[in-house]
Amino acid sequence: MATTAATQDVAADRREPEARRAAKPRRTPKDNGNVRAIRYFLTKAASNGTPELDEEMPDEHEALVAALKSGRTFVTVEEWRARADKKKGVTVIGKDPVPRQ
Repeated sequence: MATTAATQDVAADRREPEARRAAKPRRTPKDNGNVRAIRYFLTKAASNGTPELDEEMPDEHEALVAALKSGRTFVTVEEWRARADKKKGVTVIGKDPVPRQ
């Protein structure tokens, strides 16, 4: 089965929007100032399947390096505070990140 120039143009047109979408920069989650909900912890060496939190690391990079050096794993914890907003007579449950102290 031979393809014509018209079929190739149609196929190229179908791929064009995908190429434009791929060129757009990725959106990153917006932080509320310095509020960070993600925390990084090394696990204790002798845990029995359930992760036990040990030392907290300031960021993911340091957690990766410390886990590699010590031969342990690390976990991430997201901490949120639940809130209820009453809008138009309907209660909507939402969440706010808990700031690191």
